[in-house]
Amino acid sequence: MISTLGTLPEHESDGTIDFLKEGAVVARGAEAVLLEGELLGFPVVIKRRLPKPYRDSGLDYRLRFNRTYEEGRLLAKAARAGVSVPLPIFIDPPTFTIVESRVRGRILKDVTDQASSLMKFVGVQLAKLHLSGVVHGDFTTSNVLVDQSGTPFIIDFGLGSSSTGLEERGVDLLLMKKSLEANAPSLAKQLFSDFFEGYRETFGEGSDDVLRRSGEIEKRGRYYAERAFERDLPGYLKSWKAEGGSLHNGALWHQGSTSQGEEI
Repeated sequence: MISTLGTLPEHESDGTIDFLKEGAVVARGAEAVLLEGELLGFPVVIKRRLPKPYRDSGLDYRLRFNRTYEEGRLLAKAARAGVSVPLPIFIDPPTFTIVESRVRGRILKDVTDQASSLMKFVGVQLAKLHLSGVVHGDFTTSNVLVDQSGTPFIIDFGLGSSSTGLEERGVDLLLMKKSLEANAPSLAKQLFSDFFEGYRETFGEGSDDVLRRSGEIEKRGRYYAERAFERDLPGYLKSWKAEGGSLHNGALWHQGSTSQGEEI
């Protein structure tokens, strides 16, 4: 049954998909809208990329067409590799539409306090994805959906790509680490350890290389953040820093002070 609350008017998806019924809006983002729907009587989720009025209409069409095609292709590739993802049922680039099986559940971000037993399986799914030659590009706790049986599903491949590169794989690991630190700071270290245990067991040889690259990427990010921070410091703080101050977790500390230093 499709909800009638907050629904879009039923139509034939720009006149081209007459067997697809659209229902309630599930979520709306900058790039796309998600809707409940029915395809030949089966419950589905419909993702449709939205136009950008500020873009040239021809460029906008090509971008949305290509991104819809690429996301659908990656989703299908992941499914064939045995990754837990919503199954792609229908991909229609001319209407910027991807129709997927409907997975009911909660995003990992909302269940991190119960996620210890889940994280190993999340790591397994990412390892399978990487072994298939796909990287996610936005692998955070908001893009893992946990169904009612406790199975984690990777969702939203809008920033994904085909790659076997250490850099891209390392980014996926780092994004999950940072997401855990933001959403469950007291549990993040153990949750990431559980996550990487599953990743290593499935990915096998080379998994430690991915983890090391993830650490290198994180250090590069800190370096550039500190350089940018220093660039904008007032003159008196630059002088203070030259006398022994340092940046620690986004705050300035002076070497030799008690504990880690005195926060400025």
